[in-house]
Amino acid sequence: MGNQMGTTTLHRRDVMRAVIESSRSTGDRVAPWAGLAGLAEHFDGEDDLLVEMHREWLRVLVGRLHRGEVVAQRTPANVRDLYDEMCAAHPTLRGILDAHELNPALWEPTEREHALLARIAGLAPEGTPAENAAALGRSLVKQRIPVQRSTLR
Repeated sequence: MGNQMGTTTLHRRDVMRAVIESSRSTGDRVAPWAGLAGLAEHFDGEDDLLVEMHREWLRVLVGRLHRGEVVAQRTPANVRDLYDEMCAAHPTLRGILDAHELNPALWEPTEREHALLARIAGLAPEGTPAENAAALGRSLVKQRIPVQRSTLR
């Protein structure tokens, strides 16, 4: 990894952490970056920051879903439980993203996230069009569709 990129990535992560910390302490989920130093220097505005925050969310989520395994096939109930677990573990990050879900900058990354969740949950087999997979993943995590739960817990 080139040093230039590494430094930039680190600075962006520092700013992102400062934003999350600001949001956590103030309760502001809408503009916790207001007045924080380094934002203009490392991000091309609010949309760029939000996309980076979504990338961080996905990193955390995928890390939890895989836990070192190659993409394991999971049940819808299992994927939803893990998703809920990560929402609970990262309430500030998730809260900021939720507060901005109508921002067009987040539409495509969120759609990709939902399609990924549907595939991991086995709801969208190989060849399912991306928008169908995204709709299935979105209903899995948002609308609480009933899922078969094994009685063996």
